[in-house]
Amino acid sequence: MKMIFEYFVCLIILFSTSCQSQSRIDLSELTLSEDFLVMVPKSERTFFYSDKIDPATGTPSYTTNEVQKYSYKNVLFEQTKIGMSQVTFYTYKALEKGGNNQIFGLHFNIEEKNEELFTILKKQYGDPKELNAAPTQPKDEILYGHHSFVWNEDKISIILSYSYSSFNDKQHIQTAVYILKNDAKDLTFPKRTSVKRLMQTHTKK
Repeated sequence: MKMIFEYFVCLIILFSTSCQSQSRIDLSELTLSEDFLVMVPKSERTFFYSDKIDPATGTPSYTTNEVQKYSYKNVLFEQTKIGMSQVTFYTYKALEKGGNNQIFGLHFNIEEKNEELFTILKKQYGDPKELNAAPTQPKDEILYGHHSFVWNEDKISIILSYSYSSFNDKQHIQTAVYILKNDAKDLTFPKRTSVKRLMQTHTKK
């Protein structure tokens, strides 16, 4: 009887996990040509806010803290008590009703150091180029800085960065991933692409 009970418990957990995964938007499946207004239901747009020009890419961005609606392959995003996990979509220009609201990229950051994401990206795109080495010199027993990598593909670039900082006097680490089309321009400096801007930001000076 105990074995039967444990079997049904396992089935319930597997079924629940499967349903949860299927109901999410898998960011790895986006072509980066979707219309933002079509992709994000109107009822959910109240969760989004515009930063106008995003400081990371120099382009319009639309961000949500409702990360539980998304995943990257089998990595399910969850909001933590700290509440600093986000998903951001980038558009070539500010959104307009009835216009071309195509996204060219996305960004997500989640709590803690997620080695699984690095493994998934490495398996998909090969070995990355390291932009910035991991910090090794702690200050008051806490590391500060970034450990960043880039994959430069023909049409897109992917940047993964582990951010080390302090929160409540304890070590805090976030994992950030940017996936951008290479043709997107930094609107604050048109001769520079958004990818180049990001790479400069994440490269050790």
